[in-house]
Amino acid sequence: MERDPDMTRATLEAVVDDIIGLIQAETDGATSLTAESGLQDAGMDSARVLSLVFRIEARYDVELDAEDSDDLRTVGDLARLVLRRIQERS
Repeated sequence: MERDPDMTRATLEAVVDDIIGLIQAETDGATSLTAESGLQDAGMDSARVLSLVFRIEARYDVELDAEDSDDLRTVGDLARLVLRRIQERS
């Protein structure tokens, strides 16, 4: 099945926006974030990151593995991983 690039982009933007909202909820909205924002720059300590992962897993019904975290540098990286997990499930 071929993916519509416009639909994928729109979906990616929606996931990025959702993850930004989750991060801002964890950090009391302290930082303005974009898809290019570094996860470490978002003011997330290890407990907040763990909470964020649990919330993402529950919201999107996906599993994020510890080994995935090595490739996650930005909010966009995390959103792309979530989309990949959703697509693997389909």
